[in-house]
Amino acid sequence: MKKSFVKFRTQLLQWLVNFTAPIYLNLVKKNKAPWKYSKDDLANFPSGSLGKELFLFLEQRKFDLIPKAERHDIFHLLTGYDTTPEEETKMQFWLLGNGKWTPYTIGTCIIGFFLIPEYSKSFFAAYKKGCASISISDWRFEPLLYMNFNSIVQQIHQPLFLAFKK
Repeated sequence: MKKSFVKFRTQLLQWLVNFTAPIYLNLVKKNKAPWKYSKDDLANFPSGSLGKELFLFLEQRKFDLIPKAERHDIFHLLTGYDTTPEEETKMQFWLLGNGKWTPYTIGTCIIGFFLIPEYSKSFFAAYKKGCASISISDWRFEPLLYMNFNSIVQQIHQPLFLAFKK
């Protein structure tokens, strides 16, 4: 019974994320322009680039770019968290620790924490990882799509004190 209740709460979290995301985009990002690149354009980016990795991520999951929220899936790529409800919540905790204090991030963290508290230790671990990483919360990723994906990941996840040593 407990496993089915956890599954139910996880599905509820997924439904809430899917239900609130379009509302958030329409209210908060209504004046933001979508990227000039489509998913099909990303397929033509050089191998190893952020753009190509984003295409592969989307293709593998049969997703498309979310207009005006294209960077969301880049956050998945850069943080290493997948798209399940638990992983989505971990990613949002990582982003919170990294400085992304938006209503959507905060809301997902709160709701996720209360709906699936079994993952609270991993949520706080993700938060700590976000705190220890270079802040990407205000990065514009569209101009970085041609850059090497692995180089970007290494820069973000190197210990913070080393980033200032160079």
